[in-house]
Amino acid sequence: MRKFGIVAGCVGLAMLASGCDTTDSQYFRYGIGTNLYSPDIVQTTQLQDLYLTELCRQALPLVSTSETQCLTAVPNPNGWNLIVQAGLNDVDRRCDAYLAWLDDRRRTNNAVLKELGDIAVASQAIMRVAGVGADPITLAGLAFGLASNTFTNINSRLLLEIDKTTVQTLVLRRRDDYRMQLKNMMIDSRPSAIHVLRSYLTICTPYMIETDINSTVTVFQVAGSGALNRPALINPEAVRTATIVRSRDPLPERRFPDKPVVIKGFVTNVQLALCVPTVTGVVSDATIAAIREYLQARGNVQIPATIDPTSTALRPSLEAAISDVGDCNALGFRNAFEIGRYGVPSTNREKRIMTLQRKMAAFLAILKSDVTVQQTGRLDDQTRAGIKEIRQKTGATAGDQLDASVLAKILAAS
Repeated sequence: MRKFGIVAGCVGLAMLASGCDTTDSQYFRYGIGTNLYSPDIVQTTQLQDLYLTELCRQALPLVSTSETQCLTAVPNPNGWNLIVQAGLNDVDRRCDAYLAWLDDRRRTNNAVLKELGDIAVASQAIMRVAGVGADPITLAGLAFGLASNTFTNINSRLLLEIDKTTVQTLVLRRRDDYRMQLKNMMIDSRPSAIHVLRSYLTICTPYMIETDINSTVTVFQVAGSGALNRPALINPEAVRTATIVRSRDPLPERRFPDKPVVIKGFVTNVQLALCVPTVTGVVSDATIAAIREYLQARGNVQIPATIDPTSTALRPSLEAAISDVGDCNALGFRNAFEIGRYGVPSTNREKRIMTLQRKMAAFLAILKSDVTVQQTGRLDDQTRAGIKEIRQKTGATAGDQLDASVLAKILAAS
């Protein structure tokens, strides 16, 4: 029984890492919820009072200012700006500590994994010299391998995988940009100050750093290096336009991207959703052909003589493809006809594909083919093999994609 001790310990570690969490359950079911009131709002307000009081003490020109001087303070606009500056310094202090911890954690992970590997090699060598049988030596190797993989799975994250200078450069640059843009803003109320500080604090959070890195890579892949010169995800301009100081003042001016930029982004999303081979953001002949094929497959949309993806008549149907499919390749689709027939709407998509697979299996049996198709609800490799077989058996052109004529043969046989 002793030889199973190491394995049991490693399995226990893996099970411990996947324990239940009521917070996970709540967020999974309800998100942030729809109730405006939250049970912790009273405590949150009290903690904000304490925090702003300490920032007030840091902002005043006196050294060792007593707390009472800030308890009943009513800051003017200049006072709120000083308090925010003190808050930014506090956030910088915490952010620097977090970046230092990330660097240390990355180094520690490598050391732990190397130590596990060294111990595994030494243990197997000692057991072999001691004359232990092959089974215990194999079990020891498997156990240490499981321990190493478990450690990697628990501790792996984008922030710990990429080079530290990338994270540090990104965060420092975003902080500097935020402060520079904040210089010309007047913060004259507590809600505005809280909004400014929370937005600045978000810059140094894991999800924002990872989102910024991922979005930069995605934009570069889709639109090239010229599109990387874009506003940061978090900037003071969002604070300015989202804050209404006096309710009778007119609403802030809404700023939208230039029309050509919007059109190119929309066409790019259409091309990604409809499996257009070349994604350029420019309406090409292949894009028009894909849109026409997609509309024909849907069947309930009137097809205009001239295809203009930006027209009000076509936009709702194309937005449905963008929303329900996103990137056609990620879902296993190959052409716009398949998107129109089985990709949109996303509701009951798997059920519709399973119905297709059932009818394909029946048709293949009629054709006396050895190829079988299982009902998986996805246009997977075995379904593609079935489509290819049907095309060959029925004299259609070679390939493994669905089109109107091949689908009509499948449906007519059932």
